[in-house]
Order: sequence, then structure tokens, then C-alpha cells
Amino acid sequence: MESYYKEILHTIRTHMSERNYEKAFRLLEDELAMPYIPKQSEQELIELYNECRSELRAQKGQRSYQEADLETLLYGDMDEALMAVELLKNSNLRQHLDLIAQYLNRECPVLIRALLIDAMMEQDIQVEMHTQINGMEVSFLPNYIEPVMQAEGAVLAANTLCEWFEHEDPSFLTMCMESLIQECYLHLPFNIALDEGLPLAIAIVHYVKKAQDDMAGFEQFVKQHHLEQENGMVLYLAQYKI
Repeated sequence: MESYYKEILHTIRTHMSERNYEKAFRLLEDELAMPYIPKQSEQELIELYNECRSELRAQKGQRSYQEADLETLLYGDMDEALMAVELLKNSNLRQHLDLIAQYLNRECPVLIRALLIDAMMEQDIQVEMHTQINGMEVSFLPNYIEPVMQAEGAVLAANTLCEWFEHEDPSFLTMCMESLIQECYLHLPFNIALDEGLPLAIAIVHYVKKAQDDMAGFEQFVKQHHLEQENGMVLYLAQYKI
């Protein structure tokens, strides 16, 4: 009896880990309908049953919302588009690739574009996509894009910011790193190249200092680190006020 329930629980958990909640739920219903269940196994079955039921309810509500409104939301205002992205991220994107491909193949908001590409990267989408960036068509395979903070330029920018502020001003470094990560994501489907690392780091410092209304502090920073001859880069964060 014990080995039987051990095997059943393993099968149910396997289905759930593979997001086959309906199959797991049917097994749970069958087992809980039995006239006798060992107490320990019954408790585990009930816990899994409640978890499955909650997940299936959430999926049902999400599917009905997507079927009716997902496209409308995606092409709506920024708040609606962000809601659509959240719904898509929590779904199987392979079921919505036509919608995503149609949306991306235009000059779309940089934040929504980045979030959609990131979602496709997470789900290992292996379908070629196209998008328009500054009037140029860009083609890419989401599963081939390197994680943004592993790109050579992003690593260099992060290391440079740490060298400048890790001991001098850790709280300022935290703000810079948060801004750096956001900026790197906004460049998707491109990664930050190695020769962009230093200009990006300088631009991030400028961006955070400006947000703090401390441009005098930025000028002092430039002199302190002998960066007068170095140029920063235009950030998406600043350009689009994200």
C-alpha cells in the first residue's frame, strides 16, 4: 500500500512539474474518491489537490481573458500593453507566436518589445522573429540571444561601476546597477558590445546623478576618474523616460 501511494504521488508531482495540471487533477480526484487512504498519503493528496485546483482556476480565467482581449490589450496604451505582456509571460508563448510576430514587426514601444523578447528567451522560442528599429528591419532567434548581463559590454560596465563606487558609495552603486540592468534589457534583441561597456557605465552614472539633481557631482566624478575625453552614450532610459 505504501509503495503504491509513493508511486502515485510521484506520478502526480511529475505531471505538475510538467504543467500537466489537468492530468494530475484527474488522478487526484480518482485517488481521493477511494474509500480508504492512509492518513499521511491522504494529507499529501489533499495538498496537491488544492494546489492543482488553484492553478487550473487561474489558467481558466487567464485563457478566457486572452481569447477575448489579448490582442486589444497589446495594441492599447502602455498600461494595457504591459498587462498583455504579463498575461503572455504566464502562458505558453508558442500558442501566441503569430500575435507576437505581428506586433513586433513594426516600430513598437521599446519597453514592450524588450519584455516580449525577454519572455521568448525565457521560454526558449526557436522561431525567427522580425522587428523594426529606427527604420531598419532586424531579424533574430530568441533562443540564440545571450542573457543580457552576460554580454561582454554589460559585464565590463558592471565591473567598471563596481570599481568606481563599491567602496566609495555602495548605495549609489545599487541605483546604478539597477539602471544598468534595465538599460541592457531595453537593447534587446541586441546585446551590449565590449566597446560600449565604458560609455554605458559613464552614461549610467550621468543618468543617476541627473535623477538626483546632482550634475555638479557628475562633473566632479568625471574629473576624479579622468574621463574628460570619454563620451557616454544615449540611454533608452533617458530617451524614453522609462
